[in-house]
Amino acid sequence: MNPPKDLAVSYGKAKLFLLGTWLLFNLGACKPDATDQSEDSSIPPTNVSLPSIEEDFAEARFKWGFIEPTGRLVIPDFYDEVRAFQEGLAVVRQKGRWGYIDRKGKTVIPTDFRGAWSFSNGIARVLTFDEKMGFINAKGEFVIPAEWEEVTDFQENRARIRLKDRFGFIDKAGNVVVDPIYSAATPFEDGIACVQYTGKYGLIDTSGKFLLQADVDRIYHPSDGLARIKKEGKFGFIDLKGETQLSAQYLAATDFHDGLAAVVTDDAYGLVDQSGAWILPAEYDQLFYGGEGRWIASKGGKFGALNQRGEFVISCQYDEMYGFSSGLSFYYKSGEDMWGIIDSTGRKITQPKYPLVWPFQEDLARAVVQGGIGYINRKGAVVIPPAHLEVREFSEQRAAVQVYRR
Repeated sequence: MNPPKDLAVSYGKAKLFLLGTWLLFNLGACKPDATDQSEDSSIPPTNVSLPSIEEDFAEARFKWGFIEPTGRLVIPDFYDEVRAFQEGLAVVRQKGRWGYIDRKGKTVIPTDFRGAWSFSNGIARVLTFDEKMGFINAKGEFVIPAEWEEVTDFQENRARIRLKDRFGFIDKAGNVVVDPIYSAATPFEDGIACVQYTGKYGLIDTSGKFLLQADVDRIYHPSDGLARIKKEGKFGFIDLKGETQLSAQYLAATDFHDGLAAVVTDDAYGLVDQSGAWILPAEYDQLFYGGEGRWIASKGGKFGALNQRGEFVISCQYDEMYGFSSGLSFYYKSGEDMWGIIDSTGRKITQPKYPLVWPFQEDLARAVVQGGIGYINRKGAVVIPPAHLEVREFSEQRAAVQVYRR
C-alpha cells in the first residue's frame, strides 16, 4: 500500500540532506581532525537515542516490520522502532522498552530494557532502567552484570568502560584488564587502541602496555604498519617502533591503504607512498579512499577514480561519486540531477536515472524511483517497488520497513 501524498517524503530536501551528510562523512576524511578517532570517547557509545524517562519514547503512528528480498512482509509491523538483524536477532522497541526478535518475528528476549544494541560474537549490550549497562547472551541471561555507567560493544575481546571522566577496558568475563586512567580511548583494532594520557596520545596493547608512549597531539590506529600522527598542527606517520617515516609536514592526511595515503599541502590534495614520493601530484580539490582498491578524486568540480598505482580508471567527469561497494559505485550528473551505477573499471551499468541512491547491501540498494523508495539490483532494475513510508538496508535477508496503514 502506497502512502498518501501528504505523507510522501520530500525527496528534494531529503536528497540535499543525505547528500550533504554523505559528503561530510566521506570527503571530510582528509581534513584536519575530521575523522579524529581519539575523540571517540567523548561520544556516548550508543546508536539509540535514550530519553530521560521511559515515557519520552513516542509511540509510532506507523509501525515497523521486516520484508524479505522478494518484498514480502515476513515480520508484521508491530514495533515503534527496530534495528537491523545481526547474528539472527534484531533489536525492537515497543513504546519505551527494548527487546529482541528472531528472523521469524518471534520474541526471544522480552522488551525489558531501557536500551539495547545488536548482538556481536554471541552477546549484546543492554541498558537497564537503573541506568546501568551490561551484556546478555542470546537467552537474555546476563553474562556481564549491568554495573557500568557507560560501556561500548566488544571489539577484539575488549569493551571500553568509563568511570567518571576516565576510560579503561574489560574482557568478556567482565574483568577490568586495562585500568580506567585515560582521558580518551578508542576501541581496539588489530590489538591496538589509541589513548590520551597526561594530555598526549599514544598506543596501548590489550593488556594496557604502551606500544608507543603518549607524546604526540593526536594518533590514529596503524594502517599498513604506519600510524598517522598530528604534531604541532601538522600530520605525519610513524612506525610501531616510534620511528618517523614521514615527518609531520602535511596540513591533513588519511591513513595508508595498500601503500598509499592522501595528503594535503598548501597546494591541494595528492597521493604519496610510504617513502613520501608523490604518486599523484597535489593538485586535486578532494581525495579519499573509496574502498576496494580505488581512490576517489575531484578536480575542477568533477570526480573520478584511481587504482592503487595512482592511475585513473575513471577520469574526472562526474559531479559526484560514491565509494565502491561490491564492485559498484554511484555517479551523479547535475544536468540530469540523477544518479547512475558504474563499476570499478568505469563501465556504466545504468544511465543516470535515480534521484537518490544508497550503497549496495546484500546485492540490493535503496533508490528513489517513481512512487517512492524501492530497491534495485546490481543491474539497476527495480526488484522491490515502493510500498512503504520508509525502508532500510538489507541485513541477513531482512530489511526494516515502516508500513503505512489507514
